[in-house]
Amino acid sequence: MRALTDDRAPNTDLVLTGPEPLAHDEVAAILTRVGGRPVVHRALTPEELGARLASVVPPDFAVLLADLDRAIAQGAEDRTTDTVERVTGRPPHGFREVVEREWAGH
Repeated sequence: MRALTDDRAPNTDLVLTGPEPLAHDEVAAILTRVGGRPVVHRALTPEELGARLASVVPPDFAVLLADLDRAIAQGAEDRTTDTVERVTGRPPHGFREVVEREWAGH
């Protein structure tokens, strides 16, 4: 929140992550366990994803997003950062913890 409310902007990119990197299938498994209903990640080729996205965003942007998704699937973003703790003074919450908390309030 401080990044949005401080008088001075952080003047850097803030890469916010949870405490562990998760693949799409792991996210689907957590949602299945917590929600009690099956959630399945269906991988699309970059061309399939680009075609789907092109129905809601400009075609060039759809291609960019599909290429980013491919890079992420190949591990380009398999990392964690200390940004959340540095900015807030608290460690990040895990995805499962957040889903459980939000589902309990559902």
